[in-house]
Amino acid sequence: MSAAVQRADEQQDEVDIEEIKKAIVSALVTRTVLPPYEELCDLHKALLEHIQTMMPLAEKRIDRLNRGTVAWYSKRSRLNTIPHEVAQGLGPGLRSAEWHVRSLGYTCQFLLNNSGLTQEHDR
Repeated sequence: MSAAVQRADEQQDEVDIEEIKKAIVSALVTRTVLPPYEELCDLHKALLEHIQTMMPLAEKRIDRLNRGTVAWYSKRSRLNTIPHEVAQGLGPGLRSAEWHVRSLGYTCQFLLNNSGLTQEHDR
């Protein structure tokens, strides 16, 4: 087994999938009242950590797809937007913070689905 493959396997073993799923559910839950800003800040921080963990895994799997196909192009395009989304921050108010956290939740779901960490990949 090559060193790169072994590192990728070790990285996958260290990922807490249940923690990621919990953060995604918290980010995507339908709210009737906006949560406290501190709660959104904590969730934002957790989502950013999960994104950082899963980005290389998803990128590796997506880059194995046939380049030029619709599947590769659409997934690669989505991957390319993530650094810009992450850099935006929570925004000036509670509503923008809630919207950004929700957006990061969808990003985490995309990365989880394409990371190879679950059986539900390649959607």
